[in-house]
Amino acid sequence: MISKNTLKKYEFRQIENYFDYIEESIINGNFSQVKDLFNKLSKSQKSLCLKYFNCEHKKETLIYLINLI
Repeated sequence: MISKNTLKKYEFRQIENYFDYIEESIINGNFSQVKDLFNKLSKSQKSLCLKYFNCEHKKETLIYLINLI
């Protein structure tokens, strides 16, 4: 689970910033980092993450993360 302290560690204000960081890691090819970041999310946060990318019309990121599950 990503807590407020974890968000502060990454200097993020919102969980959406963490989701964007996951996407940047995918774009940069840091796939092991993506897996680690995504696995740190709780079940409900993972669901929120997938909904976030679906609503943002970022299908490539969404598909990649679904394949991690």
